[in-house]
Amino acid sequence: MDELRRLIREAVDAKKTTYKDLSIAIAKNHAYIQQFVERETPRALRERDARTIVDLIQGAPAAEAAPRRAPGFAPQIVPGEQLVGHRDLPIFAAAQGGDGHVIVTFDAVEYVKRPSVLEGVKGAYGIYLTGSSMIPAYEPGDMALVHPHLPPARDKDVVLYHVPPANDAEAIIKRLVSFNDREWTLRQYNPFLEFTESRVEWSFCHRVVGKYSAR
Repeated sequence: MDELRRLIREAVDAKKTTYKDLSIAIAKNHAYIQQFVERETPRALRERDARTIVDLIQGAPAAEAAPRRAPGFAPQIVPGEQLVGHRDLPIFAAAQGGDGHVIVTFDAVEYVKRPSVLEGVKGAYGIYLTGSSMIPAYEPGDMALVHPHLPPARDKDVVLYHVPPANDAEAIIKRLVSFNDREWTLRQYNPFLEFTESRVEWSFCHRVVGKYSAR
């Protein structure tokens, strides 16, 4: 673990990654890896998490070669070793609707292995995305991985629905900037736009916890 801490510290100092990005990559809170390195809490990581971090650091590009990201966007691309269990995660297709909305058809087009962040999560699912409003966060054909039970959280990607999703459901897939009792403040990237939607009209909020890139 001391060697792993040294490797992480050197990668962060060289700006190849951040403690937050490494924490998110293993589905932990944003300060988890910083505490592991600086406070030795926890004293050790699970072998799978340690291997994921080493792979990410060794494959990370130099800081000047890092791709440009949209404001506030820190994607979690799920490493292959974090895929668990059987092919039991249902994937649904989305078709472009009006006003930047999509129509999600809740008839699974395929089933895939689920990432560890969705292991044992009842009702978890994926959506094949369409449209260009969330580029570069999501390209057409990317698969958003959705946890339907996490509470709304600022600076997280979300899927909003008018009604509990079933059959063909209209949805909005955007970045959740902030929210209050009356409205959601949402962000898209292409073109860059922030806008509000009523929480009464869009009552159901599901959290996006990662993605699979288009094949």
